Amino acid sequence: MLKRKTLTLEEAMRVINAVIDHAKKSNHIGIATVIVNPHGEIIASAKMDGRSPRFYKAAHRKAYSAAKFERDTSAIIDLHAASEAEGRKGPHDWNDSMLSTLPGGYLVVDEEENILGAVSVAGGTGGEFSDWNFIKIGFAALGDGYHHRPGMGEH
Repeated sequence: MLKRKTLTLEEAMRVINAVIDHAKKSNHIGIATVIVNPHGEIIASAKMDGRSPRFYKAAHRKAYSAAKFERDTSAIIDLHAASEAEGRKGPHDWNDSMLSTLPGGYLVVDEEENILGAVSVAGGTGGEFSDWNFIKIGFAALGDGYHHRPGMGEH
């Protein structure tokens, strides 16, 4: 049987709990976070009470995009900019309505360069509470042995 490595439910829950705990401790209005496997399928997700469903959908698209492109969404933004410079339209030409260039999605890669999935956050309000800062907190909850693939313009 072919065995593919992926993030576990336990790892996904660590990400979710870290992000939500940080939002609560900071009295943030709320976030959504989604963790997917290497195919872009949801392992676990959460949307804090009172936050619009559009944030959940955005987080899902970010994680899905990071998994499909095998890079952080910051690197997809770089790819999109390069495509536009060559006259292509970017996501409109990619033939997948789930793909996104929104910031806040990290690819998860282990020490052996196996792609394990992706994690994302949506609902940040900028500055200290940007999606990038929330996702860094969530990613750190995975612990040692993991890295991601940022783009040149990551904050």
